[in-house]
Amino acid sequence: MLDRSTPPPIKEVETLTFPEVDSCCLPNGIPLYIIDRGDQELSRVDILFSAGKVQERQPLTAKFTAAMLREGASGLSSAYIAEKLDYYGATLQTLATQRNTYITLYSANRYFFDILPLLCKLVVSPDFPEEEFRTLKERNRQALSVDLMKVNVLASRIFSEQLFGAENPYGKSEQLADYDTLTTAHLREFHSRYYTAEQCRIVLSGRITPEMKAVVMETFAAVPSRSESERFLFPAIHSSNEHYRFVEKAGALQAGIRVGRLVVGRDHPDHHILRVLNTVLGGYFGSRLMSNIREEKGYTYGIQSSVVTYPDVSYLVVQTQAATSYVKPLIDEIFNEFSRLRNELVEPDELHMVRSYMTGEMLRLFDSPFSVAEVFVTLLANGLDFSYYNERFGVIRSFTAEQLQAAACCYLNKENFYVVVAGQEK
Repeated sequence: MLDRSTPPPIKEVETLTFPEVDSCCLPNGIPLYIIDRGDQELSRVDILFSAGKVQERQPLTAKFTAAMLREGASGLSSAYIAEKLDYYGATLQTLATQRNTYITLYSANRYFFDILPLLCKLVVSPDFPEEEFRTLKERNRQALSVDLMKVNVLASRIFSEQLFGAENPYGKSEQLADYDTLTTAHLREFHSRYYTAEQCRIVLSGRITPEMKAVVMETFAAVPSRSESERFLFPAIHSSNEHYRFVEKAGALQAGIRVGRLVVGRDHPDHHILRVLNTVLGGYFGSRLMSNIREEKGYTYGIQSSVVTYPDVSYLVVQTQAATSYVKPLIDEIFNEFSRLRNELVEPDELHMVRSYMTGEMLRLFDSPFSVAEVFVTLLANGLDFSYYNERFGVIRSFTAEQLQAAACCYLNKENFYVVVAGQEK
Protein backbone atom coordinates (compact mmCIF):
# COMPACT_ATOMS: atom_id res chain seq x y z
CA MET A 1 0.00 0.00 0.00
CA LEU A 2 1.23 3.50 -0.85
CA ASP A 3 2.35 5.67 2.04
CA ARG A 4 0.45 8.86 1.20
CA SER A 5 1.83 10.69 4.24
CA THR A 6 5.17 11.05 2.49
CA PRO A 7 5.38 12.98 -0.80
CA PRO A 8 7.32 11.39 -3.66
CA PRO A 9 10.97 12.47 -3.88
CA ILE A 10 11.93 15.32 -6.20
CA LYS A 11 14.63 14.28 -8.64
CA GLU A 12 16.80 16.28 -10.99
CA VAL A 13 16.30 15.52 -14.68
CA GLU A 14 19.72 14.68 -16.07
CA THR A 15 19.02 13.62 -19.64
CA LEU A 16 16.38 13.88 -22.32
CA THR A 17 15.29 10.83 -24.29
CA PHE A 18 14.44 11.38 -27.93
CA PRO A 19 12.37 8.99 -30.04
CA GLU A 20 13.72 7.05 -32.97
CA VAL A 21 12.67 8.44 -36.33
CA ASP A 22 12.48 6.09 -39.28
CA SER A 23 12.89 7.69 -42.69
CA CYS A 24 12.52 6.70 -46.31
CA CYS A 25 11.64 8.25 -49.66
CA LEU A 26 8.48 7.97 -51.73
CA PRO A 27 8.80 7.03 -55.42
CA ASN A 28 8.58 10.73 -56.34
CA GLY A 29 11.39 11.61 -53.93
CA ILE A 30 9.32 13.01 -51.03
CA PRO A 31 11.03 12.29 -47.69
CA LEU A 32 8.79 10.38 -45.27
CA TYR A 33 9.57 10.40 -41.54
CA ILE A 34 7.87 7.96 -39.18
CA ILE A 35 7.60 8.35 -35.40
CA ASP A 36 6.00 5.14 -34.14
CA ARG A 37 5.11 6.01 -30.58
CA GLY A 38 2.06 5.74 -28.34
CA ASP A 39 -0.41 3.21 -26.98
CA GLN A 40 -3.65 4.53 -28.47
CA GLU A 41 -4.83 3.66 -31.98
CA LEU A 42 -4.46 7.21 -33.23
CA SER A 43 -2.30 8.76 -35.91
CA ARG A 44 -1.23 12.13 -37.23
CA VAL A 45 -0.10 13.02 -40.74
CA ASP A 46 1.86 16.24 -41.27
CA ILE A 47 2.56 17.49 -44.77
CA LEU A 48 4.98 20.38 -45.14
CA PHE A 49 5.42 22.40 -48.30
CA SER A 50 8.04 25.11 -48.70
CA ALA A 51 5.23 27.45 -49.68
CA GLY A 52 4.97 30.39 -47.32
CA LYS A 53 4.58 34.13 -47.40
CA VAL A 54 8.18 34.70 -48.45
CA GLN A 55 7.63 32.69 -51.66
CA GLU A 56 4.46 34.44 -52.83
CA ARG A 57 4.42 36.97 -55.65
CA GLN A 58 0.90 38.21 -54.91
CA PRO A 59 0.05 39.12 -51.30
CA LEU A 60 -2.21 36.65 -49.46
CA THR A 61 -1.56 33.82 -51.96
CA ALA A 62 0.04 31.38 -49.50
CA LYS A 63 -2.63 32.01 -46.86
CA PHE A 64 -5.57 31.52 -49.23
CA THR A 65 -4.09 28.56 -51.08
CA ALA A 66 -3.84 26.68 -47.78
CA ALA A 67 -7.26 27.80 -46.55
CA MET A 68 -9.00 26.83 -49.81
CA LEU A 69 -7.76 23.22 -49.87
CA ARG A 70 -10.79 22.00 -47.94
CA GLU A 71 -13.28 24.07 -49.96
CA GLY A 72 -13.41 21.65 -52.87
CA ALA A 73 -11.15 19.11 -54.59
CA SER A 74 -11.42 16.61 -57.46
CA GLY A 75 -15.04 17.64 -57.98
CA LEU A 76 -15.94 17.10 -54.31
CA SER A 77 -17.79 19.97 -52.63
CA SER A 78 -16.77 21.64 -49.38
CA ALA A 79 -19.92 20.23 -47.76
CA TYR A 80 -19.00 16.69 -48.83
CA ILE A 81 -15.44 17.08 -47.53
CA ALA A 82 -16.66 18.43 -44.18
CA GLU A 83 -19.19 15.61 -43.90
CA LYS A 84 -16.55 12.95 -44.56
CA LEU A 85 -14.14 14.40 -42.03
CA ASP A 86 -16.94 14.51 -39.47
CA TYR A 87 -18.11 10.98 -40.27
CA TYR A 88 -14.64 9.53 -39.72
CA GLY A 89 -13.98 11.68 -36.65
CA ALA A 90 -10.94 13.24 -38.34
CA THR A 91 -9.54 16.73 -37.79
CA LEU A 92 -7.89 18.66 -40.61
CA GLN A 93 -5.78 21.77 -40.03
CA THR A 94 -4.06 23.98 -42.59
CA LEU A 95 -1.70 26.85 -41.88
CA ALA A 96 0.50 29.03 -44.05
CA THR A 97 3.39 30.70 -42.22
CA GLN A 98 6.27 32.89 -43.31
CA ARG A 99 8.27 30.02 -44.82
CA ASN A 100 6.01 26.94 -45.00
CA THR A 101 2.51 25.59 -45.39
CA TYR A 102 1.48 22.90 -42.89
CA ILE A 103 -1.35 20.44 -43.51
CA THR A 104 -2.16 18.22 -40.52
CA LEU A 105 -4.65 15.37 -40.26
CA TYR A 106 -5.58 13.60 -37.01
CA SER A 107 -7.53 10.36 -37.28
CA ALA A 108 -8.34 7.07 -35.60
CA ASN A 109 -6.32 4.22 -37.08
CA ARG A 110 -9.41 2.21 -37.96
CA TYR A 111 -10.41 4.96 -40.42
CA PHE A 112 -6.91 5.82 -41.60
CA PHE A 113 -7.21 3.96 -44.90
CA ASP A 114 -10.60 5.58 -45.60
CA ILE A 115 -9.57 9.18 -44.94
CA LEU A 116 -6.06 9.22 -46.45
CA PRO A 117 -7.19 9.25 -50.12
CA LEU A 118 -9.36 12.28 -49.37
CA LEU A 119 -6.39 14.08 -47.83
CA CYS A 120 -4.37 13.38 -50.95
CA LYS A 121 -7.11 14.81 -53.19
CA LEU A 122 -7.19 18.01 -51.15
CA VAL A 123 -3.43 18.39 -51.47
CA VAL A 124 -2.99 17.37 -55.11
CA SER A 125 -6.22 18.45 -56.85
CA PRO A 126 -7.91 21.43 -55.15
CA ASP A 127 -10.64 23.05 -57.26
CA PHE A 128 -10.49 26.58 -55.76
CA PRO A 129 -14.21 27.14 -56.40
CA GLU A 130 -15.11 30.78 -57.02
CA GLU A 131 -18.12 31.03 -54.70
CA GLU A 132 -16.25 29.61 -51.70
CA PHE A 133 -13.27 31.80 -52.57
CA ARG A 134 -15.40 34.97 -52.56
CA THR A 135 -16.97 33.99 -49.24
CA LEU A 136 -13.63 33.24 -47.61
CA LYS A 137 -12.09 36.42 -48.98
CA GLU A 138 -14.94 38.57 -47.65
CA ARG A 139 -14.79 36.88 -44.25
CA ASN A 140 -11.06 37.52 -43.99
CA ARG A 141 -11.42 41.09 -45.23
CA GLN A 142 -13.95 41.78 -42.47
CA ALA A 143 -11.68 40.14 -39.88
CA LEU A 144 -8.80 42.38 -40.99
CA SER A 145 -11.03 45.46 -40.77
CA VAL A 146 -11.80 44.56 -37.16
CA ASP A 147 -8.15 43.81 -36.38
CA LEU A 148 -7.05 47.19 -37.70
CA MET A 149 -9.11 48.78 -34.93
CA LYS A 150 -6.97 47.03 -32.27
CA VAL A 151 -3.93 48.84 -30.89
CA ASN A 152 -1.99 45.60 -30.34
CA VAL A 153 -2.40 44.66 -34.00
CA LEU A 154 -1.35 48.13 -35.15
CA ALA A 155 1.72 48.05 -32.91
CA SER A 156 2.76 44.61 -34.19
CA ARG A 157 2.38 45.62 -37.84
CA ILE A 158 4.46 48.78 -37.48
CA PHE A 159 7.04 46.99 -35.32
CA SER A 160 7.61 44.37 -38.04
CA GLU A 161 7.98 47.14 -40.62
CA GLN A 162 10.50 48.99 -38.44
CA LEU A 163 12.53 45.86 -37.83
CA PHE A 164 12.64 44.35 -41.33
CA GLY A 165 11.61 47.07 -43.75
CA ALA A 166 8.29 47.59 -45.51
CA GLU A 167 9.29 45.54 -48.57
CA ASN A 168 10.71 42.55 -46.73
CA PRO A 169 8.23 39.65 -46.42
CA TYR A 170 8.69 39.62 -42.65
CA GLY A 171 7.96 43.34 -42.47
CA LYS A 172 5.11 43.53 -44.97
CA SER A 173 1.59 43.23 -43.52
CA GLU A 174 -1.55 42.40 -45.44
CA GLN A 175 -3.66 45.36 -46.57
CA LEU A 176 -7.37 45.64 -47.30
CA ALA A 177 -6.49 46.56 -50.90
CA ASP A 178 -4.75 43.19 -51.34
CA TYR A 179 -8.14 41.48 -51.23
CA ASP A 180 -9.28 43.44 -54.29
CA THR A 181 -6.52 42.07 -56.53
CA LEU A 182 -6.34 38.45 -55.31
CA THR A 183 -7.91 35.89 -57.67
CA THR A 184 -8.16 32.12 -57.85
CA ALA A 185 -5.69 32.29 -60.75
CA HIS A 186 -3.05 33.41 -58.25
CA LEU A 187 -3.88 30.42 -56.05
CA ARG A 188 -3.67 27.95 -58.93
CA GLU A 189 -0.31 29.32 -60.02
CA PHE A 190 1.07 29.22 -56.47
CA HIS A 191 -0.22 25.68 -55.98
CA SER A 192 1.31 24.38 -59.19
CA ARG A 193 4.64 26.06 -58.41
CA TYR A 194 5.09 25.07 -54.76
CA TYR A 195 2.81 22.14 -53.91
CA THR A 196 5.23 19.74 -55.54
CA ALA A 197 7.28 16.72 -54.56
CA GLU A 198 10.47 18.78 -54.49
CA GLN A 199 9.00 21.18 -51.92
CA CYS A 200 7.29 18.50 -49.80
CA ARG A 201 8.06 16.51 -46.63
CA ILE A 202 5.72 14.16 -44.78
CA VAL A 203 5.74 13.10 -41.11
CA LEU A 204 3.65 10.15 -39.93
CA SER A 205 3.29 9.77 -36.16
CA GLY A 206 1.30 7.88 -33.54
CA ARG A 207 0.64 4.14 -33.46
CA ILE A 208 1.99 3.28 -36.92
CA THR A 209 1.84 -0.08 -38.68
CA PRO A 210 3.77 -1.23 -41.76
CA GLU A 211 0.49 -1.16 -43.70
CA MET A 212 -0.05 2.51 -42.83
CA LYS A 213 3.46 3.37 -43.98
CA ALA A 214 2.90 1.49 -47.25
CA VAL A 215 -0.38 3.26 -48.04
CA VAL A 216 1.16 6.69 -47.36
CA MET A 217 4.00 5.90 -49.76
CA GLU A 218 1.58 4.69 -52.41
CA THR A 219 -1.00 7.47 -52.01
CA PHE A 220 1.32 10.47 -51.94
CA ALA A 221 3.35 9.24 -54.86
CA ALA A 222 0.61 11.18 -56.70
CA VAL A 223 2.13 14.53 -55.63
CA PRO A 224 3.55 15.85 -58.91
CA SER A 225 7.16 16.78 -59.56
CA ARG A 226 8.19 20.03 -61.18
CA SER A 227 11.11 19.97 -63.56
CA GLU A 228 11.89 23.65 -62.99
CA SER A 229 13.49 23.95 -59.56
CA GLU A 230 12.52 26.86 -57.32
CA ARG A 231 15.41 28.82 -55.83
CA PHE A 232 14.63 31.12 -52.96
CA LEU A 233 16.85 34.03 -51.98
CA PHE A 234 15.85 35.79 -48.79
CA PRO A 235 15.36 39.54 -49.41
CA ALA A 236 17.63 42.00 -47.67
CA ILE A 237 16.59 43.44 -44.31
CA HIS A 238 16.34 47.23 -44.18
CA SER A 239 15.72 48.16 -40.56
CA SER A 240 14.49 51.67 -39.97
CA ASN A 241 16.84 54.40 -38.79
CA GLU A 242 13.96 55.67 -36.65
CA HIS A 243 13.91 53.79 -33.35
CA TYR A 244 10.64 55.20 -32.00
CA ARG A 245 7.27 55.23 -33.76
CA PHE A 246 3.91 56.38 -32.47
CA VAL A 247 0.78 55.27 -34.33
CA GLU A 248 -2.28 57.39 -33.67
CA LYS A 249 -5.52 55.52 -32.94
CA ALA A 250 -8.21 58.05 -32.06
CA GLY A 251 -10.50 57.07 -29.22
CA ALA A 252 -8.32 54.20 -27.99
CA LEU A 253 -8.47 53.74 -24.23
CA GLN A 254 -5.31 51.64 -24.19
CA ALA A 255 -2.03 51.64 -26.08
CA GLY A 256 -0.28 48.68 -27.69
CA ILE A 257 3.45 48.61 -26.98
CA ARG A 258 6.29 46.75 -28.68
CA VAL A 259 9.95 46.97 -27.70
CA GLY A 260 12.38 44.78 -29.63
CA ARG A 261 15.47 44.23 -31.75
CA LEU A 262 17.12 41.76 -34.10
CA VAL A 263 19.23 39.10 -32.36
CA VAL A 264 21.36 36.09 -33.26
CA GLY A 265 19.78 32.96 -34.76
CA ARG A 266 19.80 29.27 -33.91
CA ASP A 267 23.21 28.73 -35.47
CA HIS A 268 24.95 31.19 -33.10
CA PRO A 269 26.65 29.98 -29.86
CA ASP A 270 24.68 32.58 -27.85
CA HIS A 271 21.27 31.38 -29.01
CA HIS A 272 20.47 29.07 -26.10
CA ILE A 273 21.73 31.37 -23.34
CA LEU A 274 19.73 34.18 -24.96
CA ARG A 275 16.60 32.05 -24.60
CA VAL A 276 17.37 31.57 -20.90
CA LEU A 277 17.90 35.32 -20.51
CA ASN A 278 14.55 35.95 -22.22
CA THR A 279 12.84 33.59 -19.75
CA VAL A 280 14.30 35.56 -16.84
CA LEU A 281 13.24 38.83 -18.47
CA GLY A 282 9.68 38.04 -19.53
CA GLY A 283 9.29 34.44 -20.63
CA TYR A 284 7.15 33.07 -17.78
CA PHE A 285 4.67 34.29 -15.17
CA GLY A 286 7.33 34.83 -12.50
CA SER A 287 9.59 36.84 -14.82
CA ARG A 288 11.16 40.22 -14.08
CA LEU A 289 8.74 42.13 -16.29
CA MET A 290 5.66 40.45 -14.81
CA SER A 291 6.85 40.83 -11.21
CA ASN A 292 7.73 44.50 -11.58
CA ILE A 293 5.39 46.00 -14.17
CA ARG A 294 2.27 43.90 -13.50
CA GLU A 295 2.49 42.80 -9.88
CA GLU A 296 4.34 45.70 -8.24
CA LYS A 297 3.55 48.73 -10.42
CA GLY A 298 0.16 47.62 -11.77
CA TYR A 299 0.76 49.23 -15.17
CA THR A 300 -0.70 46.33 -17.18
CA TYR A 301 -2.62 43.08 -16.87
CA GLY A 302 0.10 41.17 -18.69
CA ILE A 303 3.51 41.63 -20.28
CA GLN A 304 5.81 39.12 -21.90
CA SER A 305 8.99 38.85 -23.91
CA SER A 306 9.89 36.24 -26.49
CA VAL A 307 12.59 35.25 -28.94
CA VAL A 308 11.05 34.71 -32.37
CA THR A 309 13.26 32.61 -34.63
CA TYR A 310 13.04 32.04 -38.38
CA PRO A 311 15.59 30.11 -40.47
CA ASP A 312 17.06 33.39 -41.72
CA VAL A 313 16.68 35.84 -38.86
CA SER A 314 15.59 36.16 -35.20
CA TYR A 315 14.36 38.92 -32.96
CA LEU A 316 13.60 39.62 -29.29
CA VAL A 317 10.36 41.46 -28.52
CA VAL A 318 8.58 42.70 -25.40
CA GLN A 319 4.84 43.13 -25.92
CA THR A 320 2.10 44.54 -23.74
CA GLN A 321 -0.93 46.80 -23.61
CA ALA A 322 -1.59 49.54 -21.06
CA ALA A 323 -3.59 52.68 -20.36
CA THR A 324 -2.26 55.72 -22.18
CA SER A 325 -1.18 57.40 -18.95
CA TYR A 326 1.09 54.45 -18.11
CA VAL A 327 2.91 54.19 -21.45
CA LYS A 328 5.99 56.25 -20.61
CA PRO A 329 6.62 54.85 -17.11
CA LEU A 330 5.99 51.32 -18.40
CA ILE A 331 8.59 51.68 -21.17
CA ASP A 332 11.00 53.21 -18.67
CA GLU A 333 10.58 50.17 -16.44
CA ILE A 334 11.26 47.80 -19.34
CA PHE A 335 14.62 49.49 -19.87
CA ASN A 336 15.24 49.54 -16.12
CA GLU A 337 14.91 45.75 -16.13
CA PHE A 338 17.38 45.59 -19.01
CA SER A 339 19.79 47.66 -16.92
CA ARG A 340 19.35 45.46 -13.85
CA LEU A 341 20.19 42.35 -15.86
CA ARG A 342 23.29 44.05 -17.28
CA ASN A 343 24.54 45.36 -13.94
CA GLU A 344 23.41 42.82 -11.33
CA LEU A 345 23.89 39.08 -11.07
CA VAL A 346 20.71 37.02 -10.89
CA GLU A 347 20.23 35.58 -7.40
CA PRO A 348 20.57 31.79 -6.84
CA ASP A 349 16.89 31.34 -5.93
CA GLU A 350 15.81 32.93 -9.21
CA LEU A 351 18.33 30.86 -11.16
CA HIS A 352 16.86 27.72 -9.61
CA MET A 353 13.29 28.78 -10.39
CA VAL A 354 14.10 29.52 -14.02
CA ARG A 355 16.08 26.32 -14.41
CA SER A 356 13.19 24.27 -13.00
CA TYR A 357 10.62 26.05 -15.16
CA MET A 358 12.60 25.60 -18.38
CA THR A 359 13.33 21.95 -17.58
CA GLY A 360 9.62 21.32 -17.08
CA GLU A 361 8.83 23.04 -20.37
CA MET A 362 11.39 20.87 -22.14
CA LEU A 363 9.85 17.70 -20.69
CA ARG A 364 6.39 18.86 -21.70
CA LEU A 365 7.51 19.09 -25.33
CA PHE A 366 8.16 15.34 -25.38
CA ASP A 367 5.37 14.00 -23.15
CA SER A 368 3.05 12.60 -25.85
CA PRO A 369 3.38 11.14 -29.37
CA PHE A 370 1.74 14.14 -31.00
CA SER A 371 3.74 16.71 -29.03
CA VAL A 372 6.89 14.90 -30.18
CA ALA A 373 5.58 15.10 -33.74
CA GLU A 374 4.98 18.83 -33.27
CA VAL A 375 8.59 19.30 -32.17
CA PHE A 376 9.95 17.20 -35.01
CA VAL A 377 7.93 19.07 -37.64
CA THR A 378 9.29 22.37 -36.32
CA LEU A 379 12.86 21.03 -36.41
CA LEU A 380 12.34 19.72 -39.93
CA ALA A 381 10.99 23.07 -41.12
CA ASN A 382 14.10 24.79 -39.77
CA GLY A 383 16.69 22.28 -40.99
CA LEU A 384 17.45 21.00 -37.49
CA ASP A 385 17.39 17.70 -35.60
CA PHE A 386 16.96 16.60 -31.99
CA SER A 387 20.53 17.63 -31.18
CA TYR A 388 19.21 21.20 -31.08
CA TYR A 389 17.13 20.38 -28.00
CA ASN A 390 19.96 18.35 -26.50
CA GLU A 391 22.16 21.45 -26.69
CA ARG A 392 19.43 23.63 -25.21
CA PHE A 393 18.90 21.21 -22.34
CA GLY A 394 22.64 21.23 -21.64
CA VAL A 395 22.62 25.01 -21.38
CA ILE A 396 19.52 24.97 -19.13
CA ARG A 397 21.22 22.56 -16.73
CA SER A 398 24.51 24.46 -16.58
CA PHE A 399 23.95 28.20 -17.13
CA THR A 400 25.37 30.62 -14.57
CA ALA A 401 24.52 34.12 -13.39
CA GLU A 402 27.71 35.37 -15.00
CA GLN A 403 26.69 33.96 -18.40
CA LEU A 404 23.31 35.65 -18.14
CA GLN A 405 24.92 38.96 -17.26
CA ALA A 406 27.32 38.69 -20.20
CA ALA A 407 24.40 37.97 -22.56
CA ALA A 408 22.45 40.91 -21.14
CA CYS A 409 25.42 43.23 -21.70
CA CYS A 410 25.50 42.07 -25.32
CA TYR A 411 21.80 42.00 -26.21
CA LEU A 412 19.94 44.30 -23.79
CA ASN A 413 21.42 47.67 -24.69
CA LYS A 414 18.75 50.35 -25.01
CA GLU A 415 20.20 51.98 -28.11
CA ASN A 416 19.66 48.84 -30.21
CA PHE A 417 15.92 48.55 -29.50
CA TYR A 418 12.93 49.74 -31.48
CA VAL A 419 9.92 51.09 -29.62
CA VAL A 420 6.46 51.21 -31.18
CA VAL A 421 3.36 52.60 -29.46
CA ALA A 422 -0.14 52.54 -30.95
CA GLY A 423 -2.91 54.46 -29.21
CA GLN A 424 -4.37 57.89 -28.64
CA GLU A 425 -2.08 60.84 -28.06
CA LYS A 426 -2.44 62.17 -24.52
